[in-house]
Amino acid sequence: MGTVTVRDATPADLPAVAAIYTHYVLRTTTTFNTEVRTPREWTQRFDAEVTNGRYHLLVAMLDGTVAGYVESQRFRPRPAYDRSVELSVYVAPDATGAGLGGALFGALLPRLEAEEGFHRAFSIIALPNDASIAFHERWGFVHRGTLTEAGFKFGRYLDVAYYERAL
Repeated sequence: MGTVTVRDATPADLPAVAAIYTHYVLRTTTTFNTEVRTPREWTQRFDAEVTNGRYHLLVAMLDGTVAGYVESQRFRPRPAYDRSVELSVYVAPDATGAGLGGALFGALLPRLEAEEGFHRAFSIIALPNDASIAFHERWGFVHRGTLTEAGFKFGRYLDVAYYERAL
């Protein structure tokens, strides 16, 4: 594979980010989202959470093309959770195995550790997903619990595992 670089996303990256996420919405149980986000929803979310908020959206560029992204987002909507952050990482299906996920976490985690205000990072992994579990454990995430049959997608119930990492 080619050269991988990571940078902060811009509004111009949102169509590529949306295309990556749409693949996972429509074809996998990796996300429990069942509806594709509109371009307007992507823009509103970016403006509110990244441009005018405290969260991040980073993109991984593979030979000059957006091939993956990582986002930090609010963990839960109650004020007591404000020092916790949820992370999601997605890589274009044709770019898996190129180290993009590691490059993205390698850029985001030190940034979150250096910022004031965040204490814990969480990732919620739909099961089964051995690759995602191994990836998160390599980055210091620890399994904290599993909710059984917490979601329903593609005609079946799915478990989710909660993973946590100190910042």
